[in-house]
Amino acid sequence: MAKYTMNRARSKHRSSIPPDPRFLATLLLGLTLVISSGVMAAEVPLRAFTASYDLTRSGLKLGTSELVLEPLEQIWRWRLSTQPSGLVSMFTSKKPYAETTFIQDRDQMHLLQIVISDESDSNTIESASFDWESRQMQVLRKGKRSSINLATDVYDYQSIHLLAAAMQLQQLNEVIFTFYRKGKLVRSRLVYRGKGSVKVDDRSTNVSIFEQTISGSKTTVKFSYDLQNPLLPLLIESRKGDDAASTMTLRKVDWRS
Repeated sequence: MAKYTMNRARSKHRSSIPPDPRFLATLLLGLTLVISSGVMAAEVPLRAFTASYDLTRSGLKLGTSELVLEPLEQIWRWRLSTQPSGLVSMFTSKKPYAETTFIQDRDQMHLLQIVISDESDSNTIESASFDWESRQMQVLRKGKRSSINLATDVYDYQSIHLLAAAMQLQQLNEVIFTFYRKGKLVRSRLVYRGKGSVKVDDRSTNVSIFEQTISGSKTTVKFSYDLQNPLLPLLIESRKGDDAASTMTLRKVDWRS
């Protein structure tokens, strides 16, 4: 996780004057960030599942998605696949696919590889491979290769569910972390927004709500997680600026023993 520094007030003389409330607020924020930098995603119990979702925007159904978390020998893998449906399928043949593999190493979670592609176009592929011994990330995007130094742990659009679950277990309200986006590593922020409810199968379910913002992006993503299963998003809402939100709403989930 990212490291943070905190400014400390220094004085040659002690004073009986109460500290400035603004200084205390800054101090508490700094402490929060220091604590947040120690989030241990590896503490999260992993349980394999397959979840299906409805994709909608402005009341229009765009298609369905399937999110899978599964073990592969010594590693774990997230998979997200999307299929267009209805009128949308008449205008596009795109079938986005994303895969993220990771390993739990002692008290840390390390990404191993990210693959982003389109099942309808084998020539469209983006990948990022992580070598934590040499602390290098090798990226292939739009036919170009690049190498980027790794200073901290990295999360992406799928492994962020691990970070949110870890925050719930450790009762943290905010984390600033390194995020993979479009072949680059950027700063991102995940904030706990409290409890709420989401309708699944016409029944209201209590959820924990988190909101993600990304440096250099106008997109805000809101995640609503099942209180009993903090790795399972029941609702994901993505909004760019003032545009209408695109949503993924859970249809059903199958847990594996």
